[in-house]
Amino acid sequence: MTAGALRHPFQHQTAVTLPDGAGGVARTWFTVDRLWGAIEPLSDGAALAEERPIAMLAHRVTVRAPNTLAPGDRLVLGPRILLVQSVADPDGRGRFSRCRCLEEQT
Repeated sequence: MTAGALRHPFQHQTAVTLPDGAGGVARTWFTVDRLWGAIEPLSDGAALAEERPIAMLAHRVTVRAPNTLAPGDRLVLGPRILLVQSVADPDGRGRFSRCRCLEEQT
């Protein structure tokens, strides 16, 4: 992969749990880093959420390593939110991280 292929600016976000002031907790997202990456569509599917159909799109996102991406984090690309499902080193050399992500479209 060439550096020019990593042309999409992603915000890497991780979930943070904070007290909500009423004895419970609220989950919010904290931006960890800005990453440049490549995005490639893999497949599409459908699911039901609250009895409404939603489209589930799978993508492969490649970013330069090292980074702190982990399953459960998310990548934000403009209005699009991609939930990270898995993270792997595609060639074992530690140069890139390849993530499988899901994007919901309502």
